[in-house]
Amino acid sequence: MLLLAALAGAQAQRRSPKALKKALESQLPQTTVEQALAAYDFEAAEQLLEHEIATREKNRQSTTHLEAQLEQARRGRQMMNAVERVTVVDSMIVGRSQVLDYFRLNPECGALYRSADFFHNKDTRDCTVFKPQMGDQVIYAQAGKKGVLSLYSRDLFADGTMSEPVLLKGISDNNDSQNYPFRMTDGTTLYFAQQGAESLGGYDIFMSRYDADSRRYLAPENIGMPFNSPANDYLMAIDEVNNLGWFVTDRNMKADKVCIYIFIPNATRQVYIPEETKPEVLNTLARLGSIRATWTDKNLVQNAQKRLKGARDVNSLTQYTEFVFVLKGNQVYHHIDDFKNPMAQKIAKKWLENQSELEKTRGKLKEFRTAYHKATPEVQDEMAPAILQLEAIEEETVEFIKQQEKEMRIAEIGQENDK
Repeated sequence: MLLLAALAGAQAQRRSPKALKKALESQLPQTTVEQALAAYDFEAAEQLLEHEIATREKNRQSTTHLEAQLEQARRGRQMMNAVERVTVVDSMIVGRSQVLDYFRLNPECGALYRSADFFHNKDTRDCTVFKPQMGDQVIYAQAGKKGVLSLYSRDLFADGTMSEPVLLKGISDNNDSQNYPFRMTDGTTLYFAQQGAESLGGYDIFMSRYDADSRRYLAPENIGMPFNSPANDYLMAIDEVNNLGWFVTDRNMKADKVCIYIFIPNATRQVYIPEETKPEVLNTLARLGSIRATWTDKNLVQNAQKRLKGARDVNSLTQYTEFVFVLKGNQVYHHIDDFKNPMAQKIAKKWLENQSELEKTRGKLKEFRTAYHKATPEVQDEMAPAILQLEAIEEETVEFIKQQEKEMRIAEIGQENDK
């Protein structure tokens, strides 16, 4: 054996550089870097890139682009070791410009707007605006002096004006492009998309938390796979009321098309153990090659799909017929977002809450009155004060609703048009 090895070594030494190069290249993965990255074969991409970089360095050629790709491949390989266990319940392919039309978030979780619609400008950068339920602030993306998108916040005042834009400290202190913000109801956790050195593809989804002591956001963290990919991934939103999450990606999509995935958010992050998962299975889970592969509990999936259906049904209804409010003449509002004035929107939300309370009061009154007519005189005497109290609450609520309607009109169209 030693003799054979020695002969083989001597034979290799007698090979020409051309033959050695050919022999080395024959051992490389038989694919391209782009194909390897798309297939999540990051080790193959690394081998190909390292070989190409060595070749170019020998020929004194630029390797900048290749080195960036090599970092991407190494980051992808690292992410494959911590793919989050997440249950994806549905997906849909939509036009890129129509994404927000398909998000079905409970109003308590805030609302997302197109920057062009919210600020009434000609935004051509596909920026979005997030407004929390309280409606007292917005977080949005805007291009700075160098043309790079960064995240800003502005306070909204009762008179319809806004404060000056304030850069989000801790997040937008670098030159990375950022967009698509969404803040959780805790007022602290922020999701957004960032395109920079820590991204796997173009845009990746990142998460940060606000530190009240330092008054700045903590260093953003890439949330990893399966949410992020070598393509663009962005606009993550969590509906805590319905326990559903949404995010958008253009992986494997044609131009101007994106895929929206709906998933069940995890209370704590759990990952697949590579040593305990078959490589081909882990690959499928990491790139979301099959959403059914994420279904480990059918009851969990079915319940989530019911919640999703309910959210879609409610939102499709309220989008057009949440209420009927005559502003003036033939101008009728049907949805909270029909109001342009922030103060009018704020009053309208309280108005809707009072409408709901009024219906509850009237429902109780109906029950009490039905029971009253069937009760004995003694029981009727006991029930009478409660009925009178509910009638007083009903009358008071009706008057309060009327006053709110007046205030909504004043805020929306001005005092002079409310006469």
